[in-house]
Amino acid sequence: MFVKPERSKLNIKKIAFPGLAILLIIFFLLALSSCTRQVSLYFAKYTENDEYLLVETRKVSFQGDDYQKIIEELVKGPEDSGLFPTLPSNVEVNSVILSGATAVVDLSREMLTSFEEIPHSSITEKFAIYSIVNTLTEFEGINKVKIIIEGRDSGELEGFYIEDFWGHIGIYEEFERNEETIGK
Repeated sequence: MFVKPERSKLNIKKIAFPGLAILLIIFFLLALSSCTRQVSLYFAKYTENDEYLLVETRKVSFQGDDYQKIIEELVKGPEDSGLFPTLPSNVEVNSVILSGATAVVDLSREMLTSFEEIPHSSITEKFAIYSIVNTLTEFEGINKVKIIIEGRDSGELEGFYIEDFWGHIGIYEEFERNEETIGK
């Protein structure tokens, strides 16, 4: 039996269109999942006469408001050998949730209990807090940061009072960006 060419073209279109649509959907999903942005992360810098936070720009793959990935990059520490980490490398970022213009950062218990890598002092505590705050307030819509440990902002955890953090500043309230901690 002989099939007219017009009908053959129609059958090809019926087969090709769904295949093309599926390929386009896969392409867009891959493009969305691999969104890479340059972000500013703040790490410690120590000199003979001064200490401050310095920005390190890094490309980070994340989508939308997945700020947890940004804080995980902060936990990884600096790539620049002249900078120092502000958070212990064994800290896990449980979540970063936006509540209005406030980012609520929930960190694991290691934030309180790890002393080996970063000794707990008034300077290192200030840098730990403001490296998180200054990093997140780089993003439009985030004006304040609340830090919690294991989902709580107070109480005792393994002999440490959560709200005292490392014993000098404490995490009693929400923090705003602190330009005075940043070096030039």
